[in-house]
Amino acid sequence: MKRYQAGWTLWGLAAVMALVAFFALLAIKLLPAYFDNFKVRQALEGLAKEPGVTAMGRQEILTGLDKRMYIDYVDRVVDLRQALIIEKTKEGMKLRVAYQRVIPLAYNISALLDFDEQVTVGLR
Repeated sequence: MKRYQAGWTLWGLAAVMALVAFFALLAIKLLPAYFDNFKVRQALEGLAKEPGVTAMGRQEILTGLDKRMYIDYVDRVVDLRQALIIEKTKEGMKLRVAYQRVIPLAYNISALLDFDEQVTVGLR
């Protein structure tokens, strides 16, 4: 009787290693952008917890967010003058930071990430 060998072929191993390398590249390139977005979210939530935010003007809110983001080294990632949207509502205001990041992956292949974080600040 013929016995069959079980195991990986060289091509099968190469294909699996290529997939592992591809997803490792994605993780290495994209995770820092998601960590930066997490810091932007923390800056928004921290500003929303300050007393009297609803009485602040746009420039004061920009300055407060810019200081918080400077501490976390996110100030170079997001241009707050373009990304910050302030909406006044009956309950208070919504602070929203919407921006895009283009992450080059390899050669002329890039990933476009859309981030949109918002917090609601109620009247106190």
